[in-house]
Amino acid sequence: MKNNSHSLNRIKALPKELSAKIAAGEVVERPLSIVKELVENSVDAYSTFITVEIKKGGKEYIRVTDNGRGIPKDQLELAFERHATSKIASEDDLENIVSLGFRGEALASIAAVSEVELISKTSDSKLGAKIVYEAGVLKSISDSAAEEGTTIIVKDVFFNLPARKKFLKSDNTESSLIADFLQKMALAYPDIKIRFINNGSILFSTLGKGSLYDAILTLQSPQTARSLVSVEYNNNDMHLYGYCSGAELSKTNKRGQVFFVNGRYIKSKILDSAIEEAYHDKLFDGRHPVCYLFLEIDPSSIDVNVHPSKTEIKFFDESLVKDFVILGIRQALLSEKAAPNLANLKKKDNFSPEDRYQDVQKVDISGEKELNNKVNNNIFLSLGEEEDFFSNLREEQQSIDIPTIKVSEDLKKDLAKPRRFYFSGLKAVAQAFSTYIIATDEKNLYLVDQHAAHERIMYEKLLARFNGTDNSSQILIAPVLVHVTSAQVSMFDSYEKLLKSIGFAVELFGLNDLIIKEIPASLSLDEAQLFVNSVLESDVDNPESLQEKRDSIITASCKAAVKAGDKLSAEEIIKLFEDLDKCENPFSCPHGRPTFLRFSESEIERFFKRK
Repeated sequence: MKNNSHSLNRIKALPKELSAKIAAGEVVERPLSIVKELVENSVDAYSTFITVEIKKGGKEYIRVTDNGRGIPKDQLELAFERHATSKIASEDDLENIVSLGFRGEALASIAAVSEVELISKTSDSKLGAKIVYEAGVLKSISDSAAEEGTTIIVKDVFFNLPARKKFLKSDNTESSLIADFLQKMALAYPDIKIRFINNGSILFSTLGKGSLYDAILTLQSPQTARSLVSVEYNNNDMHLYGYCSGAELSKTNKRGQVFFVNGRYIKSKILDSAIEEAYHDKLFDGRHPVCYLFLEIDPSSIDVNVHPSKTEIKFFDESLVKDFVILGIRQALLSEKAAPNLANLKKKDNFSPEDRYQDVQKVDISGEKELNNKVNNNIFLSLGEEEDFFSNLREEQQSIDIPTIKVSEDLKKDLAKPRRFYFSGLKAVAQAFSTYIIATDEKNLYLVDQHAAHERIMYEKLLARFNGTDNSSQILIAPVLVHVTSAQVSMFDSYEKLLKSIGFAVELFGLNDLIIKEIPASLSLDEAQLFVNSVLESDVDNPESLQEKRDSIITASCKAAVKAGDKLSAEEIIKLFEDLDKCENPFSCPHGRPTFLRFSESEIERFFKRK
C-alpha cells in the first residue's frame, strides 16, 4: 500500500556488503562476464597461454589460468579493492586507454557474488601466493607452490544473490555464450594459445602461432575459410584488416560478423551499418556476410568508458569511421579472390580415402547450399544467353524440349474440375535469371518464382511434421557429417530436441562435428541439410519454448532452403510443380508473396497493341 506520510526517509550510507553487491551487479551479469573480465586481465598481463575451464555453464565452476606476469603477494589484497588497478593512474589516462581492463572493478565484483581463490607467482619470486575470498570477505592469504602466472578459480556464482541466479539461462546457453566469446578472443589474439574446457571436455585449443587465418581454420570450417577475402586498408589515422566473405558465403543472421577495435571486442551500430552498406548490392535481402574485422585507431579518438561491460564504444567522428570501413571492404570485394569460385561452388565434399572419417559423407553446411549449375542446353534456356528466347517462343517452343509430367487418370479427372489449379498441367518453357520458371498452358503464360514456390513446399512439409500428420523418417545409408562450432556444440541438447521433433536423428561425433543419421521422409537430402543449417544458425536458447517458436523457426529455415539462383533441370522443375500441387496453399509463400504470376494471351496481345 502507498505510504501517504509526509515524512521523508533519511538518507544513509548503505552497508558495505550491500553496496558491493549492487556494484557487482553492474559488472557481473552472468558467468560470461566473469570469464570476459578474467581473460582480458590475462591478455593485459602479456600471457602467451590461457586456459579457461567451466562446469555447468560457469555457474558452478570457472577456472582461468595464464602464464602472464603474475601479481606479487603484497599486492594481492589490494587487487581485490574496488577501483584498484595497474592500468591507469590519472584522468589523462582515460583519454588514451590501450589496455582491455582499466576500471579496477572486476575482481572486487566477482568476489562479492561468489567464492574466489587466486594463486599467482611473478618471475622474481621463489614461491607463489594464494588469496581466498567468499562473498567479498577475505578468508586467507598464504604462500603456495605455483607456476609463473595466475590461476583464478570462481565457484558458486550468485550463491548470495538468488534473485540474480534465477535469471540465468540453461547451462547450455551460458556455455555457448562463453565459447562464442573465447572464439572471438582467439581470433583477435592469434599469437596467444587459448584452450577451452567445458565439463571436462576440451572444446578447442588454438595454435597461438600468430596467424589469423590459421585461427579461423581451427575455429570455423574449411569451407568458410576458403570463401574469405583478405581485407587490408590504411590511411594516416586508421588501419583496417582481417577477412570478409565474398558473395558465395552468407548467413541468415549477423552472428558471423566480429568486430575488434584496438584489440577489444565491441558491438557497434556504426560498424553494422558500414557492413550493410558495403554489401548492399552484393547479397540477397535477408542475407548477411561473414566478417572478422579489426580496426586500429588512435585511442584518443574513441571513448571506451561508456558501459561497465566495455563492449560499447563511442567514435568521436562516426561518419569518418563508417566511410573508412566501407571503402576498405569495397576495395577487398573488388579483388580477384572475391570473384565467385565456380570450383568451390561445384565442389562435392565427399570423403576422400585420406579423410579422418571414411565411413560418412562430409558436408559443410555452415554457409549456403552448393549451387548445381549442371545444365543440359538441349532442354534448358537461360535468358541473357545468345539464343533468341522470343523467336523460340514464337515457334511454339519446338526447340526447347522440356517434357510435361505424365498425368494419371485420377489426376486427369481432378484437372477437369474447376476447384483447383494444378501446376502439373503446365508446360515448362524456360528459366529466366535462374529464378523464374516460364511455363504455358493453352491460353496463358506463367512466371513461377522458384524461390517462393520451394519455400511454400518446405514450410508445409515441416509443418506436417510438427503437427504429427507425417511421422515417417528415412535412415541415411551414408550418414552426413556436419562441421559445427564450439558454441553450437554447447547448445547441442537444445538443437537435438528441435531436430528430433521434426524427424531427424543427430549425434555429436568428435569435438566439432555432428552426424545426421535420419531425416524426415518428406525431405530430400539437400533440403534436410539446409534445414539443419538454418537451425544451427537460429536462436534456440530456451528448450522449453520450442513449441512456441516452431512457426518462426520453420519460416526462417524455409528461407534458407529455397532454390533461388539455381539453374533447374527439367526433372527438378517437374518435381517442383508436383510438390506444389500437394500443398494446401500453393499460391503464396509463408510470408505472403505470390508463387507465380499469370498473363493471358489476350493481355499479352494488348501489351503489344495487337488488340
